[in-house]
Amino acid sequence: MLLAYLVCFLFFAAVAMTINEGLWNNAIGLFCVTLGGLFGIFVGVPAGNMLGAQVGVSDEKAWFFVFAGVWGVFALSVLIMRLIFERTSRTKMKFIPLIDKFAGPVVGLLLAIMFTSFATYTFDRIPIKAGQWSYSDAAEWQKSVFTYGRAPFLNVANAFAKGEGLDTTFVAK
Repeated sequence: MLLAYLVCFLFFAAVAMTINEGLWNNAIGLFCVTLGGLFGIFVGVPAGNMLGAQVGVSDEKAWFFVFAGVWGVFALSVLIMRLIFERTSRTKMKFIPLIDKFAGPVVGLLLAIMFTSFATYTFDRIPIKAGQWSYSDAAEWQKSVFTYGRAPFLNVANAFAKGEGLDTTFVAK
């Protein structure tokens, strides 16, 4: 299963992209990715299902519209939130240099974990659950990449769904 390699590459690329961004940018990015992921799941799944029904796609191919809906809503919401934050906060908050030096990479690591977890969660919940890919030919380490990789976002999505009283059909284990 090559998806496990993709998830690992995605994590290391996300760490490389965020490690030197500083505490302020990484904190905003973490907020945007977490909230955008929730929008992607709770708005993108129904939007993808609705779009698939409008097109009249078969049940075998419906997962593609759901996947595209989730990632489309995620990308659009993160883009809009970043633009709003950049427009409303023209000055970058300055932290004590020592705090920024150490907390920036830590929050960047958290951002990379949350983004990778969202990606792993969508791979697991959409194409794998639809039967397009399977765990049957995967090694144990590849299965554990998905089990542990999706856990942070799964916990956030479950807590949000339970707190808001939303349907947890899609987010439940």
